[in-house]
Amino acid sequence: MNFKKTASFSHLWLGLLSGLVVFISLTAASVFVWQEELTNWYYHDAVYVKAVGGHKKPVSELLNAARRVVKDGPVGYVSISNDPRKAYVFSAYKESAVKGWTFDSRSEYEYKIYVDQYTGKVIGLIDTRYDWINCMYIIHICLYLNYDFGHYVVGGATLIIFVMALTGIVLWWPKNKPAFKQRIWFRWKKTTKWRRKNYDLHNIGGIYTWIFILFFAATGLVWTFDWWTNGIYRLLGDDSAKLFAETPKPRQGVSKRAGLYEYILQDGAERVPAWQNLQLSFEEQETDTAQIVYNIVRYNSGSGWDEWDEYAYNSKSGEMYHALTQSQKKLGEKWRTSNYSIHTGSIYGLPTKILATLISLFCAFLPVSGFLIWWGRKKKTGRMSGK
Repeated sequence: MNFKKTASFSHLWLGLLSGLVVFISLTAASVFVWQEELTNWYYHDAVYVKAVGGHKKPVSELLNAARRVVKDGPVGYVSISNDPRKAYVFSAYKESAVKGWTFDSRSEYEYKIYVDQYTGKVIGLIDTRYDWINCMYIIHICLYLNYDFGHYVVGGATLIIFVMALTGIVLWWPKNKPAFKQRIWFRWKKTTKWRRKNYDLHNIGGIYTWIFILFFAATGLVWTFDWWTNGIYRLLGDDSAKLFAETPKPRQGVSKRAGLYEYILQDGAERVPAWQNLQLSFEEQETDTAQIVYNIVRYNSGSGWDEWDEYAYNSKSGEMYHALTQSQKKLGEKWRTSNYSIHTGSIYGLPTKILATLISLFCAFLPVSGFLIWWGRKKKTGRMSGK
């Protein structure tokens, strides 16, 4: 069996093996690309406050309002947009004691609690386990199966996509110049049958999207295989073991600072005046021991990376005692913290989101068109052999 026959064999059977997973996962991905826009539209009355103006309520008061919704359960952090029309979004998560085979069984709830910062009232409550927009994300990453199992199914299919892109270029490669011309553009006539159009879409469309398919598959594999992630770190010249150092614990034996959360938010905003979003974590529970309170400050200076600075504060004194800024990050850290935005197409806004959507839909189409090509050839072979 020569090299091209081996590539053909691999391309066919890997495609048949992963086809259904690829179709479901990538169709869902094409929707989730627009998660922010869809959320702003579908949950408009929760996302946006009714009226902007007046003094904002203290974060501690808004936090108490969010905690009452979950019956004093744990609230992990709040996300604050620089858009004054958008409500503060608190996140509450409670792990399930008994996990089943579906994704939603891992927790008792995963709430997004929208609180009007001007009135202190809760204006929206979403359990993201059942939010149809977030479900597109869950389906994409693990088919709504238990994550520990499902993400390997999707990761394996993603690896197959990567291999099929490589074998696909081998199968597409023309023998001569006339064949090359036929494989780079559609030459359809009114009499051209749908099978020929399907074949051309699969092959010609595949060559024009080839590099993008490889790219999105490569960025997607990061969440499944450590060996893949570590390999990218090495390509970037970094040692994964030396990146993302653990934040040191804060000093103990200091008194509680009044207005702690307001102070931390103001401090982060002053450090990055052009901030777009602030994410403030909360103490797991009130104790006499000082804990870490994080303030993640997101912004966009046009560098092409997903930019954010991380500041760690002492939960008692309010002292900012540790920082990891974008300028301090090594190349591997910048890539890893940007990989999600790169993979979902949000890194450059609307143009890359449209690109990610089109690539996702085309990838979802490929196993369907590939199956039809194989099935048509099988039927043709059957007729020729007299079966």
